[in-house]
Formats: sequence, C-alpha cells, structure tokens
Amino acid sequence: MELIREHLALHRFIRLRHRYILTRNNRLRLRYAAASAVCLITGLATLLGSSGVSSAFVQGGLRGNSEHFAKLHQEEPPPLGDEDIKQLAENFINTFSKAPPVIKGPVLPRERSVEMSAGDTLAEVLEAAGATGAEAFKAVKALSDHYDPRKVKAGQVLKLRFDPGENEVLALSEVKMKIDPLREVTVMKEGPEEFKAEVEEKEVKAKPQAAYAKIETSLYGSALKAGIPAAVVAEVIRVYSWNVDFQRDLRQGDKIEVMYDAYATEDGDVVRYGDVVYANLSIGGKQIPIYRFKMENGNTDYFGEDGLSTRKTLMKTPIDGARLSSGFGMRRHPILGYNKMHKGVDFAASTGTPVYAAGDGKVEVASRKGAYGNYVRIRHNSSLQTAYAHLHKFAKGVSAGSRVKQGQVIAYVGTTGRSTGPHLHYEVLLDGVQVNPKRVDLPTGEELVGKDKQRFKAIMASLKKQYLALAGGTKVAQRDGGAADRKNVH
Repeated sequence: MELIREHLALHRFIRLRHRYILTRNNRLRLRYAAASAVCLITGLATLLGSSGVSSAFVQGGLRGNSEHFAKLHQEEPPPLGDEDIKQLAENFINTFSKAPPVIKGPVLPRERSVEMSAGDTLAEVLEAAGATGAEAFKAVKALSDHYDPRKVKAGQVLKLRFDPGENEVLALSEVKMKIDPLREVTVMKEGPEEFKAEVEEKEVKAKPQAAYAKIETSLYGSALKAGIPAAVVAEVIRVYSWNVDFQRDLRQGDKIEVMYDAYATEDGDVVRYGDVVYANLSIGGKQIPIYRFKMENGNTDYFGEDGLSTRKTLMKTPIDGARLSSGFGMRRHPILGYNKMHKGVDFAASTGTPVYAAGDGKVEVASRKGAYGNYVRIRHNSSLQTAYAHLHKFAKGVSAGSRVKQGQVIAYVGTTGRSTGPHLHYEVLLDGVQVNPKRVDLPTGEELVGKDKQRFKAIMASLKKQYLALAGGTKVAQRDGGAADRKNVH
C-alpha cells in the first residue's frame, strides 16, 4: 500500500516542495488558504451574481483581511488557529444573511389557442386550459345568451387570454370563438367575477368571380371538379335546363364558362355566393350564352343574345348527369315480362343523384305510392302536372302543400317500388293524362323590347368584357358606367 501511495504521490507529477505548501509546523500556508477562499467566493459569486450576492460576499468576507493580503508574499504569515477559522466562518454567515433576496419578474398576461375534440364540453376545455371551475361555468353561461354551447363541435378553435388577478395569479379574462365565417363571439370578464358576451358580425363585400370547366362526364361533376361552387353549378343547370337536355345534348369535351359574385369578409372567408350573372355553354362547338338582366318593370330573368328569355314552363330534363334508359311508349316490362305502355321516361342514375322540380308549382303528393315507390307529383297550372317516382328520399321541406321553384331539388334518385335498379321515372300529365314530354308544346318566356333591349345590349357587352378580364387573371376595376350596368344585372 505504501508503495502504491508513493507511486501516486502528487509530487511525482507536479514538482512541488514541502516548504512551498506547509509551514515548519506543518500547517497550510495562508497564501494557499486565502487563494482557496477566493476561489470559493468567486464560484459562489458567479452562481449568485444576478441577485447581487457577489459584491456583498466579497466585501463582507474579505473585510479586515486586506493587510494580510498585502504581506502574503513578503513575510511568513502566522498559522491559522481555531479562532481564525471560527471568525472566517462567522464572516461567511453574516455575508449571506445580509444578501438581498432574488427578485421575481412581473406576472405577464398569457394567450393560447385550444381545439375542441370529440366528446369535449366547453367547460371541460376551459378548465383544462387553466380556468377555474367557477370561471368556466360563468363564461359558458354568458356565451349561452348568444349561442348554444352544445353546438360547439370537434375542431372548433377557442382563443383564450389569462390576465394577472389577485395575488398575481393568472385568471381567465377572455374567450373568442368563430361561430361561422360571418360571426365571432367574444366572452370577456366584467368585474371581479362576472362575464359578458358580445357577437361581432363582419362586413361582407361582393367580388366577381370567373370560372371555366371542360365537361368530362356530367356538367355537375365536371364543374365541381374545376372548383365552381355547388350552389353556382345548381343555378347554371336550372337556367339551362329550360332549353338543354343534359342527358342527350351534352358530349365529352363541351365547355361551360360562368361569372358570379362571391360575398366574402375582409379575412377572405366566403359567406355566400350570389347569382350567376353570365354563363356560356358550348355544346358541339355551338355557343349558348345567357345574361342576367333586370327589366324596367322590376322583374329579373335570364336572356339569350336575341333578347328572348330562357325561361319556359317546364325544364327539358329534371336531372343532371343521367342516361335516358327508357322512352315513352310501348315496351316489354323488365319485371312483369309482357308488353305494357310506359307512360313516362326513365333516367338511369346513381342513388342519391338530385332530382329537380321541372317548373314552379305546388306539391300535391310526396309519399309512398304502390309500384311507384317514393313518389312526388307537382301541379304547375290548372292543366299541367309532373310526377317523379322510385325516389330514394324526399328533400327537406318537400311535402304535400309546399311550394317549389323551378330547378329546386325536391328528391333524390333511388330504386323504391317496382324497380330493377336506381333510376328516375318522370311523367308529364296534361289534364290528368300522361303525355310524351318531348312532344309537349311549352310556352316561351318574355322578349325584351324598346329601352329594355337597348340597355340589355350594353350590359351584354360589359359582362363579356368583364368575364374575359377576370378569366385572364386581370383585376377589373369597376368604372362608373360598369357599376351602373351591374345594378341592371341584378
């Protein structure tokens, strides 16, 4: 063991002599004791420097020892006795007891966003975010004055703010939630314990939009794929259905151009879509443009370039994207197996395809009807009716006695009743007798004359120019004349 200690002795690695470190009495020389104390003080000062301890420690711990430091390298210092060590310890204790406490920074407001998950309640989410039970309860109660908290769904984002309250403790002070693109509700703290809620409705502005679609299968599906809103597509189909048979007239490669208004907030959230003001359907290279125009008598309608209204009593086809699977007349019944008069036309389409009212009128029947399955019949005038059969279900609000508009969705394709597959059976009845829809002589709409026709020609040119500018990605500035023209469009 002594041999190992000898080999590991410090002086074998660092050439130091005994008299350099210890005195004749084998006590640590003061210069090394003081250096060790300075190192200790410096280390502690580094750790505690932010609280001001460094200066106090150095001044207190070394006070009264300056004369010793001045003579460290000039004369042999006296050995450190027990009293010296005791005094040095007292100096350390006094220094730390006089050090100022660590100063805490101010409590700052905190903002955060939380997202509702499936099964969450509003109060639970507020508490999980840091609100107290009482705060969550009162905030939800204030919200309920304007909006039902039970309607807050998964994915809804809440913006929360916490402000310092009593004893500098953060307390819930504000909750913001977007109800829809147009409305935002704010719940804010009012007084020490109460909350109040306010709803802000954002301003919306109309901005014209231009769109284009190449027809691949149906007009509806191709337009949606091109980014044209569903409401706009439905309006285009409704307007053109008076003159176009979408099942037999349209071909792959045909095109549709459309211009409409989009109403959006300053944030860019679209609230709703306005009317179609211009459209151009190209079928086999033939252009069929239409324009929305308000006449002097206050009526608004769609007109072709010849000034004739596109409106007729009945649409040619009350469905889009379907195939004519069976015409009007005698045929061999696919289920009964014998020849039987087919008193309507059938359009094959997938289940759920929308069915439109062929004209304005009053619903007479909307119920189950024997072999017809789910069945709707509409009376358009004293002699004209239309019927729709084998439906999957009826549209919301469609029942016996309700009024419907031409092009309104009244039901959805199905295969109820005596049916071999999903399709629409469509009938036109004159004086209660089924007739061939293709041979019904339908009256045409209104024709523009005089001043109305002159104004219409000017508006027609303006709308064409505006569509081309928008479709080309150019921002169109409304001129004074153009703004006046748009008033006549609507």
